[in-house]
Amino acid sequence: MKHSLVIITAAVAMSCAAACTTPATGGATSTYASASLKDGSSIRGEFRTERIHGSTAFLDKLDIDPEIVKAVVFTGTNGEAKVELANGDRFAMSIANESFAIKSLLGELDIPLANFRSISLSQRKAVASCGEDGLVFHCTFDDEGAITTPVVGPKGTFLQGRFMQGKFGQALKTTVYSQNATFALPANFFKTSGCIEFWAKILKPSPNIGSGGDPRLFTITQRGSNNTICTIDIVSNNGGGNSGFSTWTILGNMASLRGCRSLRYENLFPSSDYRDWHHYAVVWDTNGISNLEGEPKMALLVDGELIPDIQNHARSTEDALAIISTPTLLSFTHDPDLDPEFSTKSPFLIDEFKIWSFAKTDFEI
Repeated sequence: MKHSLVIITAAVAMSCAAACTTPATGGATSTYASASLKDGSSIRGEFRTERIHGSTAFLDKLDIDPEIVKAVVFTGTNGEAKVELANGDRFAMSIANESFAIKSLLGELDIPLANFRSISLSQRKAVASCGEDGLVFHCTFDDEGAITTPVVGPKGTFLQGRFMQGKFGQALKTTVYSQNATFALPANFFKTSGCIEFWAKILKPSPNIGSGGDPRLFTITQRGSNNTICTIDIVSNNGGGNSGFSTWTILGNMASLRGCRSLRYENLFPSSDYRDWHHYAVVWDTNGISNLEGEPKMALLVDGELIPDIQNHARSTEDALAIISTPTLLSFTHDPDLDPEFSTKSPFLIDEFKIWSFAKTDFEI
């Protein structure tokens, strides 16, 4: 059984991704699994088991809906496991299931419980190509197939990098000074109001922030040019006097601090660990973002909190319209038309990247 699983895994890793990320109609929610096997191999696919049966010290029988489970980590061959729920609750239990079923391109694989080391679960809402109201792009970064066939939006190109445990399911681990994935966005894809939101986790162990792009979390450029139109950098002085969060939007750029030569990550995340997962949102609206105090035309929110901008350089509406009317390239995290100086200088994980056609300010955090 062990040998056959290795062969199956190789095929799944190459071809299952597209099948597992193809949107369906009807708006149903499916549970997907990233499973690590004891022989060192892994399998990704749709989780087909309807219930997880087990027991805990405080309850003889436990019947769990997989949709509320984030991860099931096995501690031994006797079925003992640590369970993490989507709401953050954790507990230990023994699992009564004899096997778990994962649907892959090769069909449904019914794998004995004893073969698993861990399973991470994530829920993905199947949507039509237009997505939810106003959702024009959504990449889960669960695997290579999630990039080549995102839930919503233009198909992408996977170039390099690897996938690790993310905020929800898997996430892309980026490499420095490199293109990991790109998405060619057509002309007029962006509007004069919009929002880009995602989850990211800084992996750099040093507490001190570098001079620029440490990290650069994404890059949007006018295709074929060296004109950056949207990004989020974490910097300690980018050469232009911008520090902290240095953010470009469709309507211009802003910075949370003025040039600081010695800046630490903890200064930007005073109430939480900078090495944890954080939610980022770039928002813009030529008429002002009505849901934010003062109705600014552009804003950065981190973990749902508005980041004050010390420096602000706005584009005119005419310049913004000229940018919008041209094709753009969304890169993680470097565009080869840019100088390497404008690439990420430290690795990070990125997950659940979404683009909205309106100035969205309410997020599930």
